[in-house]
Amino acid sequence: MQSGTRARSGGSSSGTVKAPSAGEQLEARVSQLWFWEGFYSRRGVNLQRHYQAPLTITDLDLFAIDFSPQLALTKYIGEVKSGTGKNAAKPLDRIVWLRGLRELVGADAAELTIATGVSDHIRALGRSLEISTQNVADFERRETDAVASLADLGAHGVQSLVLERQVQSVCRQQQDLERAFWFLRGEVFFLEPFLAIKQLIELLRRITQLWTPRLQDDEALAIRWLAAESVSLLTLNLVAATGTSLTLSREGWDALAAERLAEGSVPMHQMRKLSDSVDKFVGGILAAAKVSPEIRTEAIGAFLPEPPDYADSLAELCWRFKSDAPVARALPRQMDLLVFERLVHQRDLTGPAVSRMGLDRESSARMRRLVAAFLRGCDASFDALEKALTGRVGAENNESEKKPEG
Repeated sequence: MQSGTRARSGGSSSGTVKAPSAGEQLEARVSQLWFWEGFYSRRGVNLQRHYQAPLTITDLDLFAIDFSPQLALTKYIGEVKSGTGKNAAKPLDRIVWLRGLRELVGADAAELTIATGVSDHIRALGRSLEISTQNVADFERRETDAVASLADLGAHGVQSLVLERQVQSVCRQQQDLERAFWFLRGEVFFLEPFLAIKQLIELLRRITQLWTPRLQDDEALAIRWLAAESVSLLTLNLVAATGTSLTLSREGWDALAAERLAEGSVPMHQMRKLSDSVDKFVGGILAAAKVSPEIRTEAIGAFLPEPPDYADSLAELCWRFKSDAPVARALPRQMDLLVFERLVHQRDLTGPAVSRMGLDRESSARMRRLVAAFLRGCDASFDALEKALTGRVGAENNESEKKPEG
């Protein structure tokens, strides 16, 4: 791994990338703060592609997820307003707006960050609607305490926002890549975990087919970014899926995982009803044609969807997550930071970031290796990604360097 950020020329294929506005930079910083305060966070989550209808608001400024010790999932959203002029947003208006948006996307809580003054009365009104409210000065105090020297690491910070803009520009040149980019920046956040897992694995399989070290710089950057974002979100959804297993026996979990992976956007109980109707119809045709009973029996259930070939290994992976839920709870954030640092920024993590995230703990390293092995078994990984996930971290890496060869 390189110790610093590799310089990028940008290349002619990506064109001119528009610099982020002051408001977008503030969004990136608030998302970064949420990450270092303990949330899995993203900024600029697209809404229009999910709802497939024109909306006054095109995206969520901030979206975050947290897991309880029992892996129960909690969703948060946020809005950031940096304007201070005469027409700047009013705190109470935005609180009411954010409350409605929270209901729309099924979030459990929300936070407003606004440049204009926030009175105690406004804060109290916000709390009554389960909306926390802060001004920029409040945010900056939190940022100083929580972020400090950890700025612009992983998928977070203003530099990562600029990098994402470059990736978006490259993806715009190819329809498949653009579709993948917007799936990762919007639609995937609104899928239930098992469906998200299926689509993310399929996306990683396609990315793996596209990957070659001989790609041009801009194309390689786009593929690395898409792979990192996919692995990060896949880990998030694997842990979310694991949360549904805690009260089940192993047999019950295996059956549930297979069923949920077999179904698509149509629930399995509806597919069973449809399959039963098809069985009756086909059975009647075969009987009228005097087809043998053995063949008629074999035709039963032919319409019922089958789980993918990785269903058993996914069930096993999640069951191991369940066996150490406190470690699994932290895994999405750890993977998010590590895979972006190594695969996208092409540098290694040392010092405060490693200790803050617990990346050098053997229990965390073991879970990362499990995810890497799962991806390898799904044909959804390539050499650079494998090394990013399984390479030693921090003190582990230093210890390995001290050992003599042979």
